[in-house]
Amino acid sequence: MDRVRRLRDQGSQRGQAIVMVAVALVVLMGCAALTIDLGYAWYAKRELQATADAAALAGAQELPNSANAISRANQYVALNPTTGISNLTKTVTTSCNTSVPGCNPVNSVKVEMKGTTKMNFAGLFGMSTAKIGARATACQPCDTIPLDIMIVLDRTGSMANGGNPNKMTNAKNGVKTFLQFLDPTKVWVGLTVLPPSNTTANRCATAQTAWYDSTSSVWTVVPLSSDYKAYGGGLNTSSNLVSTLNCQQPGGTTHYAVAIDKAQQYLVANGRANVQNVIIFLTDGAANTAPHTAAYPAGHIYRTRPCYTGKVSGQNATAAGTWVYTIGYDVSTANGEICQQDRQGANESPAITPTDAIKGAASTPSNYYFKPDTGQLNTIFTAIAADISTGKSKLID
Repeated sequence: MDRVRRLRDQGSQRGQAIVMVAVALVVLMGCAALTIDLGYAWYAKRELQATADAAALAGAQELPNSANAISRANQYVALNPTTGISNLTKTVTTSCNTSVPGCNPVNSVKVEMKGTTKMNFAGLFGMSTAKIGARATACQPCDTIPLDIMIVLDRTGSMANGGNPNKMTNAKNGVKTFLQFLDPTKVWVGLTVLPPSNTTANRCATAQTAWYDSTSSVWTVVPLSSDYKAYGGGLNTSSNLVSTLNCQQPGGTTHYAVAIDKAQQYLVANGRANVQNVIIFLTDGAANTAPHTAAYPAGHIYRTRPCYTGKVSGQNATAAGTWVYTIGYDVSTANGEICQQDRQGANESPAITPTDAIKGAASTPSNYYFKPDTGQLNTIFTAIAADISTGKSKLID
């Protein structure tokens, strides 16, 4: 009996062991199956994320045109289908991300994608599919490259005209809008004016034509500076740049060439090493005067061809590597205005219009902005801020 009992107990133990091994094998096989399925789901999610990333970057290349950006992102998804993912949905939107520069009117593209992937082995445990999703946001531009910028501002008497608000007010507001988009840790800005100031201390006085004729006159009234922004992002109204800009009083007549020359010379002499130089020149009409000093005697080309030489000064700055942007603000074109020689002499020969001169001074045709009325310049300066940022598109989410 004892022997029979022992054999029965041994059989029971063997049975239990076999059951335990079978259960363990099932668990191990389930874990292996789940691991394989989860690995496949992870791979599918990575594929979906890669598609979302690439679509967002592709769409960002079309900014700030929102419609084109959305179309480009959708097109990229359609041309690059994901494998092993079903029920795929996507949403593409654009927005203004205020943490990066150049929002005019949008600077970011977001791509959100969702789908399901089949679970081959986990289906045995009631998990036939797994939901996966991906999201990517790209911006353009996403950063501001280091820049040294000289604003060349026409503050002549004609800038006081134009009704309410007057052109000088619009110009000041446009420049201040421009400053709002810049990063002062990377972008330094100075101010050159025409007519020049007779002294640095007198830079807020009403400009005078006679100040062109003094060799001691100051053309660059604000050196390159980075304190134009206050803590928190607003303008620092007590900074030399903003306060000088605010106090400008229009007067006198117009001369382009020396003002552009002085801005370029200042950048070469005082700009930071390995930093891109930029000149932004705003004027509202024809150059009609020139300095009357020993350096520019009667018959000097700056006096006989004041518009043309302004164009050449811009081209020379471009040849030296400076990016030159020009704005022809309220420039007369309807009556076919022809530039005249120094202080309203005969027409320049060969003839040239103010528009030809201002446009020709820009580094490229797209760097020239024409504003035919006296409305706000904010849009133009915003566009320039976006253009000079030139940061490459990148993922930010």
